[in-house]
Amino acid sequence: MRLQGEKPFGVARETLFRALEDPQVLGRTLPGVKELVAEGQGRYRTVLELALGPFKGQFRGQVEVRERCPPETLALRLSVESPVGRAEGEGRLFLEEAEGATRMRYEGEARLMGGLAALGGRLLLGAAQGLLDQFFRNLEAELGRRYGAGTG
Repeated sequence: MRLQGEKPFGVARETLFRALEDPQVLGRTLPGVKELVAEGQGRYRTVLELALGPFKGQFRGQVEVRERCPPETLALRLSVESPVGRAEGEGRLFLEEAEGATRMRYEGEARLMGGLAALGGRLLLGAAQGLLDQFFRNLEAELGRRYGAGTG
């Protein structure tokens, strides 16, 4: 399953990049995060509670920063497991200056195994896009609280 798109943010890209690397910000903005604990440079242990179609449950795993080029690019890898299956994903964020603000382009791919793989592609794509939209709303709100930023 592949996701891609873009989203404007009303802050400088350095500010957005710092927020995307801050575990406290991510813990408050990523949907379903119950735990996000640093385990070393660029590695985090995570516990998520998510609903994907008929599957609802707790997923445990790791998030790893694979590549970082401040303030332009951030690449991440996620690997989580639950009793209903396993999910792995990789994504890349590109931050571009846009008239005093920042445009975030994103692209990523996810692989599902076990019971999760049985879900239909459209259902999964819709659920994934919904989680991404929720993350963007949460991040906009957090940036607004921290910096008084207007977002697009």
